[in-house]
Amino acid sequence: MSEMIDYEAPHYCPVYRKTISGDLCYDSLMCLNRTFKVSSVEELTEIRDIEAARKICADCPYSEL
Repeated sequence: MSEMIDYEAPHYCPVYRKTISGDLCYDSLMCLNRTFKVSSVEELTEIRDIEAARKICADCPYSEL
């Protein structure tokens, strides 16, 4: 039986390499999936390699909404 993911709870993010809020996770996911502009999330502007971040995000279980 697989564990249910609480998308609203703070959790570790491999893109930021720290614990983030569910809101930041969602906003970042939308940007990294090209739904929103990357520049719309201030924290993403600090990421040097956005293409690598997109791959990391896509591999994260939290990206499966």
